[in-house]
Amino acid sequence: MKNVMKTMLAAACVVWMSSASAAVLEPKVECKNNTCEKFRVGMYRIKNTLTMNFLMEKEKGERVSLRLMDKKGKVIHQESVGKSIIKFGRKFNFSEVEDGLYILEISNDHERIVKNIHLSSKEVREVQGRTLITMN
Repeated sequence: MKNVMKTMLAAACVVWMSSASAAVLEPKVECKNNTCEKFRVGMYRIKNTLTMNFLMEKEKGERVSLRLMDKKGKVIHQESVGKSIIKFGRKFNFSEVEDGLYILEISNDHERIVKNIHLSSKEVREVQGRTLITMN
């Protein structure tokens, strides 16, 4: 009887673990045109600087995460915008980082927006869609 109970408990744990891992691995929907169902973003370069201004509006009660990564996927900056905040802004200063490709991922539990930022010592611009270019 003890063996039957142990077997049933082990089977229940396996089923529970597999269903929990399936929920975690569910891919997030990639949003288009800087707009998701629960949040939307805007981003522009501040003229004559290596600073990008990031703005977001979201629904109250929704938690949204920001992750700035280099091209290798190393997280440079990460923060979470709380449920009570509706409008959020952040300035990203690229003057002290190396030239290259950077990825800004904005996401909640189900959706995400990915922004690619190309940084060179002469210009900073958003890649894909709208392009921001500077010339000296």
